[in-house]
Amino acid sequence: MPGFNELGIPNTLDYVLGKGKLFFGLNDPSTGLPSALRDLGNTPAMTVSIEVEQKEHKNSRDCLAFVDALFITSQKLNLSFQLDEINFENLRDFLSGASDTLNNPHDVTHTDVVIDATVELGRWYELRKANGDRVYNLDAAGVVYTIEKDGAPDVLLVEGTDYVIDEQLGLIFFKTTATNIATGNQAQWSITTGATIPQDLDRVRALQVPLVEGTLIFIQDNANDCGQRNKYRFHRAQLTGDGELALIGNDESVMSFKGVAGINSLVDATSPLEIVTYEMN
Repeated sequence: MPGFNELGIPNTLDYVLGKGKLFFGLNDPSTGLPSALRDLGNTPAMTVSIEVEQKEHKNSRDCLAFVDALFITSQKLNLSFQLDEINFENLRDFLSGASDTLNNPHDVTHTDVVIDATVELGRWYELRKANGDRVYNLDAAGVVYTIEKDGAPDVLLVEGTDYVIDEQLGLIFFKTTATNIATGNQAQWSITTGATIPQDLDRVRALQVPLVEGTLIFIQDNANDCGQRNKYRFHRAQLTGDGELALIGNDESVMSFKGVAGINSLVDATSPLEIVTYEMN
């Protein structure tokens, strides 16, 4: 029959080699239920721990005091897991961030916007509009731009001779061997024709929220008994990123999360966790 072993006898199939899938969804404030669940991807590790605060009462009537009562004053269910799929939404949640779409402004033409008033050769510079907005995707269809040295008249700079440009990221490098510009000159740029279809960008702004809160569901497949599946449903998981994310390293990058499972009174007024088990006959 489905369910945990209730026969009172040992069963080697009850040994757990945990694998599984992790899902998360923001709760609807009116129902306490998630409207949709997002698959968090591969989860190399996940743990649940219980933290208990207790008080001891000692009987001091005899020559040696002894504990005659134990009071539990608080209980807390801690969550910890790792994700190794560094996608946009996982990264946003790890950084306690907010996400939006950055409108790529290079579809609007502009003339003689200063890159730097006193260029230093051998350095990289970000390309921006006059209002300071960054510009990306200069390799988009339809974009025509020029890089110049300010003067009377202006001097058109030559790619490969005077500068190197990363068009996708909007970065320009002025070469130390440049012939048409020197250190201390003013460099400027213009867009004479904008993109036909500018490519907008996804953006994460870090540390915009204190934590991420919603329903966390772990569906466990037991590698020791592939017919047994357990669903751990945390009705109100409050999560934050934990520790470091290796941006450079010899090992695979992993994001660690920690949090607390709290009670969601709209769903279950007494317990932060529901466990459902299903075992195929």
